[in-house]
Amino acid sequence: VYASSGEIEKALDIRIQLTQSGAKKKAGLSWTVVNGQLFQFRAHDRSHPRSSEIYAELEKISKELIEHGHEYDSSWITRFLDQDESVESVLCGHSEKLAIAWNFVVNPHATRIQMTKNLRVCGDCHQATKLIAAIRQCEIIVRDANRIHHFYTNGQCSCNDYF
Repeated sequence: VYASSGEIEKALDIRIQLTQSGAKKKAGLSWTVVNGQLFQFRAHDRSHPRSSEIYAELEKISKELIEHGHEYDSSWITRFLDQDESVESVLCGHSEKLAIAWNFVVNPHATRIQMTKNLRVCGDCHQATKLIAAIRQCEIIVRDANRIHHFYTNGQCSCNDYF
């Protein structure tokens, strides 16, 4: 809540208190099946044998998003950025974006992508996925911790942006 309202210092204090109390933040994970094989992606993970291709595809997707008016929403970042990080690089590393990129690496003309995510989809990923579905003319179905999102090729989501 503090981070989304721009109060990063308060958000950091809360995170430090949680860490000191032994609480751990749940890692963002997404699963997708491609060509009959299950793949798992962790936020900012580079352990996949073809991660260089995945990140190259993410870069292409990011350029397409920006060309179509997407602005990365820093209010979804809940920590301070390192010197070598940008808002774009942090948000592009979310597990669902890695799963989407992997689907397009394996099948550049995919018409349907399905995945499951262990956490709620953040607002930036929700907006970006709507736009990706429209740009790439590919339905994207995401089962997150709260609901099923069906992103249609017209850029709309079945949740009507209520997530």
